[in-house]
Amino acid sequence: MKTQISMVSTENLMPKNHAYRHFKNMMDFDKITAVVSNMKKETGRLGFGKETLLLCLMLQFLEDLSDRELERFLRENVTGKWFLGA
Repeated sequence: MKTQISMVSTENLMPKNHAYRHFKNMMDFDKITAVVSNMKKETGRLGFGKETLLLCLMLQFLEDLSDRELERFLRENVTGKWFLGA
């Protein structure tokens, strides 16, 4: 039995004219993440990072998703993974 492995990038799977691309081009994420990254931790847990949380909240707003719907969306949708940079 032969096995073939293919490397696929979410960048290549994401359409060039997708709305998320336009949204990311409009926003100054470097400035936003600089502000967010300066916030102090209240707990000792590392978590996913403040930048990822911010992008998840934006994605929830854009797609009108609950927390559980967001989890499913990220598991099943290439565009969501691209938006988060995963």
